[in-house]
Amino acid sequence: MSDTMTLADTLARLTKEGELYEKLPNRRVRCYACGHRCLIPEGRQGVCWVRFNRGGALQVPTGYVGALQIDPVEKKPFFHALFGSLALSFGMLGCDYHCPYCLNWLTSQALRDPDAVSPPERVSANDLIGMAERHRAPIVASTYNEPLITSEWAVVNLGLLVI
Repeated sequence: MSDTMTLADTLARLTKEGELYEKLPNRRVRCYACGHRCLIPEGRQGVCWVRFNRGGALQVPTGYVGALQIDPVEKKPFFHALFGSLALSFGMLGCDYHCPYCLNWLTSQALRDPDAVSPPERVSANDLIGMAERHRAPIVASTYNEPLITSEWAVVNLGLLVI
């Protein structure tokens, strides 16, 4: 990220047209990724700040992570699956929640709070799968923010089940 580009500018370049939306009259879109069902006019973003309307098409995050970690599966909400194994945990930036007690504030609130600094790191789906294989992590988890807002990237590119 250059000194003249904002985080929002950088993230706007790391997008593609989404799938979970409806095109509406007057170049508006209705996003269906999360329960907010944002009605987004052209040039504006949804409540998550990372899904936005460009020219009547919903743009969604792709090709980066804001956080990446190898975790024991017991830290995940599905700890009963593959007990004792590792999970490659990745998260993107933004969130459709504004929890005052958020443990992942650096990534989830990166666009809302100037003190939350977590620059995106370009990564491909193959890179993530390769990391999981190298660490013998049979699970790849989309986490650290609301996974639904980045579901196209996780499901389409990684073939993940978003929980």
